[in-house]
Amino acid sequence: MRLGVRLGVRVGLQGGRCVSMAVMSTEQAPASHDGTDHAEGPEGAEGRDGAGPGPTTTVGKESELADALGRFSAWHAPREVLELLELAIDLGEDRTAVKVGEEAAAAAERDGGLVVEDAEGTPVAVLQGALRPDPAVVESGLSVGRPFTHPPVRRHRRSPDQTRQMLDLLGAGPVFAVPVEAALSAARVEEVATLARHERARLLWLVLVGSGRRQDLPAEALLRAVRDAAADVEEAGVPGVVVPVAVPAGQDLAPLAHGYGADLVLPAPAPAPSAPRAPTAPRAPSEPGPSARPRRAELHPASAREVDRSAPPPHRRGVTVFFTGLSGSGKSTLAKGLAEHLLDDGRREVTMLDGDEVRRMLSAGLGFGRADRDLNIRRIGWVAAEITRHGGLAICAPIAPFADVRAEVRAMVEDVGDFVLVHVATPLEECERRDRKGLYAKARAGLVAEFTGISSPYEDPDDADLVLDTSDLGIEDGVAAVWNLLDERGYLGEVDPRR
Repeated sequence: MRLGVRLGVRVGLQGGRCVSMAVMSTEQAPASHDGTDHAEGPEGAEGRDGAGPGPTTTVGKESELADALGRFSAWHAPREVLELLELAIDLGEDRTAVKVGEEAAAAAERDGGLVVEDAEGTPVAVLQGALRPDPAVVESGLSVGRPFTHPPVRRHRRSPDQTRQMLDLLGAGPVFAVPVEAALSAARVEEVATLARHERARLLWLVLVGSGRRQDLPAEALLRAVRDAAADVEEAGVPGVVVPVAVPAGQDLAPLAHGYGADLVLPAPAPAPSAPRAPTAPRAPSEPGPSARPRRAELHPASAREVDRSAPPPHRRGVTVFFTGLSGSGKSTLAKGLAEHLLDDGRREVTMLDGDEVRRMLSAGLGFGRADRDLNIRRIGWVAAEITRHGGLAICAPIAPFADVRAEVRAMVEDVGDFVLVHVATPLEECERRDRKGLYAKARAGLVAEFTGISSPYEDPDDADLVLDTSDLGIEDGVAAVWNLLDERGYLGEVDPRR
């Protein structure tokens, strides 16, 4: 995605030591592409902590949107795309390239555009003058239709214009951006405060809450922790503004920070060799990642409080166990066996989301084309994430043949809890030999279209936590293998001695 800001790298002395950091261009951030002022003005905010009404991204676009709805197909965009489009609009971009999938790309090429819907099905943007440089990609003009509404921490968001005005209220001096996506250590807060005091700088705390980020705190908790840390730093004489920004993992933060008024992006601290590292999504070289996650005793007090509130022990944490595999692989039998054992054990609240049952109850009316299959899996993932959010244990057993939608489900669940992927890798030949429902025979005869393994692909996971093959593994042994994994990770807790 193009954000239209030139970057450089400068090495210089800061606070008595040599550091390398990304430096934004001196050009001003572009105005809104539609000529409107996004900001309500600093008086529309409730102080420097970022509370108050969120940014307004559009004014007077209803007629343009109504015209687009009459000419273009609607596309229900995933969270990552919505985040990127909103950033592009807020930063003044009027053209973008978006991966939309082959079906939507074909519709955009045919009609000349697409209407983008958010998670609630509300049309929020229009892609016009569409080109198709790749079968699944649309390159087009970008215009806004209605304000975006996707979470998290929506009411605390600020547009770039609003943020720059809030920074202006803090006086003169350079603006240092401090990207934060994990609990802050006390040392990091002190380091930032010392550097800002030395340079007489204002601070722009960017709380990163976008998709694909493996955060150790929920978005709301991370925002509270950063606000309290920023308040401590301000009491020590360094003013700042705290702004949550939804930007997917892997995006270059320098143009974003510049658009929000920063002159400099402070690099993340170097990881300590002995500190544990959490798995993270790939990120651009200039994007500071979580580096070394500080231990509990090293955290800033505000982050420590939020970690204590937000990180229950594994046996009280929500978790989704997601079985995937071909029809007839044994995944449903394993999933049901695991559910029965967990219910007998009584230590966890369990909900079973079997593929066939979900098809009848939650996804009745959906077909078996790629788009409907993906939507079915997203629905399962959404329900599983809600169960996980509230501390339950969800067991899912769909075929889920496509890697990208499995990744979406993982991201959904890991936003609120833990995710365990079990690949039931029983070979196609054995699944077809079993054919308990006669589906493979129908597929071979051409009576069932787009049947996974025959006329539609199954993409083997490369991120499975456990791989089982029931062609040479009994069901009880398979259930025991999953049980042992859950037990090793602490999800089952201590055994009641009275049982």
